[in-house]
Amino acid sequence: MKYIFALFLAITIWLHITPTALAENTTLVPCYKSPAFVERVKNAPDSYYTTKPLKAYSQLLCGEDGLPRIALDRLSLTIDVLIPIAIFIYTAGLIGWSGRSYLQAIKKQGMAEEKEIFIDIPLFISCVLMSLLWFVLAFKELMTGELTAKDEEIPISVR
Repeated sequence: MKYIFALFLAITIWLHITPTALAENTTLVPCYKSPAFVERVKNAPDSYYTTKPLKAYSQLLCGEDGLPRIALDRLSLTIDVLIPIAIFIYTAGLIGWSGRSYLQAIKKQGMAEEKEIFIDIPLFISCVLMSLLWFVLAFKELMTGELTAKDEEIPISVR
């Protein structure tokens, strides 16, 4: 009987006393309410380069040290972060794909070593223009098998 009571008590405590974990930010406060941020604003020199940004920062959330933080708990802030990430990935892919396509083109033409040193500008510009849609070209090559090498083509060390 005492084991059943202990089990009943454990289940009751587990279900009713354990607080529910919420995925919301409770440590950050609006900057205009943060004493450290208000002190930072008071001690800042009065110039265009300090007052205007500090007024903009007052709408953000601050930590205990009074420095603004970006909490991604709102969709608008998430989009503000995802847009630069997407631009970076697109630009990095554009640069990589244009270089890759240029190296493949000069390899087919012959004299690849010479054209790596003395860049063929018209060919390079055409490769850059083609790589504006690099993600479509990469998907096409992935589906056709041109993007990846077969296992037989990969050299294995003799060690």
